Amino acid sequence: MTSGFRILLHSFAGLVLGVCVVFLAIAASLVMAFTTAGDVTIPGVIRIWRATENGATALNFVPNIAGMGIAVVLIAGLYVLASTLLGARVRRASEAAHPEAAR
Repeated sequence: MTSGFRILLHSFAGLVLGVCVVFLAIAASLVMAFTTAGDVTIPGVIRIWRATENGATALNFVPNIAGMGIAVVLIAGLYVLASTLLGARVRRASEAAHPEAAR
């Protein structure tokens, strides 16, 4: 597999991972805001607070779409960097251990 194709696959996997991590962080923040009386903030991503409206508990939130996008891209970039460096290290170790299998 060529390194360009490998980086492309790692980029796609990193974007999916970033979206999932941001989604789970927001879901956990919603649960925390609902169960506690305090504000919950993920800096640059979302701010959530609990309020009472018409006698019922309500969750108010202010999302930051740009911050969410930056968080997703940052997580994806870190994943691509880590997986590419780790993959190269593993490939070098494998080639050193089995020189007859290396091309």
